[in-house]
Amino acid sequence: MQLLKLTVLSVLTLAIAIGFVSCEKDAEKKKYLEYMKSGIPMTGSNEAPPTASSATGTLDVYYAKNSKTLSYKVTWQGLADTIVGMHIHGTAPTGYSTGILQNILTTKNEAVFPFRGGSYSGSLLIDGVVFKEENLLNGMYYLNIHTKTYPGGEIRAQIKFQ
Repeated sequence: MQLLKLTVLSVLTLAIAIGFVSCEKDAEKKKYLEYMKSGIPMTGSNEAPPTASSATGTLDVYYAKNSKTLSYKVTWQGLADTIVGMHIHGTAPTGYSTGILQNILTTKNEAVFPFRGGSYSGSLLIDGVVFKEENLLNGMYYLNIHTKTYPGGEIRAQIKFQ
């Protein structure tokens, strides 16, 4: 009986030790997590205030926590007019607007990016100053496309990973 108690105690002690080591390894792994979300809808109704645009698009985002790099691909079709800007804005939750943090496309690029449809990919550093990881992971940034018809923004997608 004494041997059985000792064996049970040894197994429990080992299980607890493994649990602590596993928690430590899980915490270490969380430093290097990657976040990805595909097909975030870009619409006029996502703008603040909403637009009557029938244009649509999608936003795919990928964030590598270890390199602090946000990569994105935006596609669009059916814009009302020529693109005069594509930007990442922040910080603002869904339904609110705020200033530009990162220019992606400006009027200098309009000949290259037709309004009927297109796509663009890029990346930026989540530097902890202009772009903060906490704000990124809490959905406080958005990407939108501005056109001559909708200079305040025609379609928009909130950058969210949930």
